[in-house]
Amino acid sequence: MLIVSHARPTGGADWYNFYMPVVQRYVRPVRERRKKPLVFIVFAVVIVLIAAVFFVVRPMIFKDGKQAGGQLQQVEQPAQAEEKPEMPPLVNLQPVVDEWLAKQSAEYSIVVYDPANKQIIASNKPDEKYFAASLYKLFVAYLALVDFQNGTQNPDEELWGGYTRKECVDLMIRESHSPCGEAMMADMGQETLRERVSQMGIENTIFAGITTTARDSALILQYIVEGRDLNAENTVFLRNAMRVQPEKYRRGLPQGAPEATWDTKVGWNQEYNYHDVGIMTLPNGREYVVAILSYGNGSPAPIADFAATIYDALKE
Repeated sequence: MLIVSHARPTGGADWYNFYMPVVQRYVRPVRERRKKPLVFIVFAVVIVLIAAVFFVVRPMIFKDGKQAGGQLQQVEQPAQAEEKPEMPPLVNLQPVVDEWLAKQSAEYSIVVYDPANKQIIASNKPDEKYFAASLYKLFVAYLALVDFQNGTQNPDEELWGGYTRKECVDLMIRESHSPCGEAMMADMGQETLRERVSQMGIENTIFAGITTTARDSALILQYIVEGRDLNAENTVFLRNAMRVQPEKYRRGLPQGAPEATWDTKVGWNQEYNYHDVGIMTLPNGREYVVAILSYGNGSPAPIADFAATIYDALKE
């Protein structure tokens, strides 16, 4: 209980002693009551300042990736979409082939395939079955090289007449060597060969009776040019055997368009059939698969004329 003296203060000290207890009783509680709201006010002010720095000041400092001092800062750029390589022009060769066929008296099956665009650009009776003649050797050689890679066959083992298996593969393509081709086909098995090419999508080529089609012939060439099964070494090996051959095997496609580079395999049967299939490489590097099989024609001359015709259309 506060006891207030009724005596009047006479000096500074007396005034302090007289009034101070009263101040402490009434004023101090008021200051304490105001303390908690003041804390909340200070906290709110701090939050507002932080928000102002983050949302107002910071964007101004880093505007356009620069600090206020002008120093360039690293700013993450959005990822650019990967540019797709431009596809080579696609040539519609069908009108050219149709015009050529209209002038012929024999029967022809044709497939011309563009590997760059993965499209057949001309065809005629692609699934017509023909006696394959020596074209069967291309299929056998291809599968034998696959076997050399996976160890199913030993390329250095003698196969026929002192020739190794790999030497026979070269000879059956480069010189159309029939004893090597027949020995390899018999050793691998005709039915086994049939099953293996069927798994590749080659549906109409059989080795007991030896038949094939323009589509099947183009497809085995497509496997070669696209490197689907063979490694680089065996691809070069096979294409070299198809490219460097005696003159009598180069009177069809290669003779008709000598400006191109041709990797080919021929097959003929007297006056009944003349077939020529191969990979044509233009001077600009573009490659095309060409397969032309015939019935009622035993001459390479129409095949050479066909090559000249399509070359003129494709070189432009």
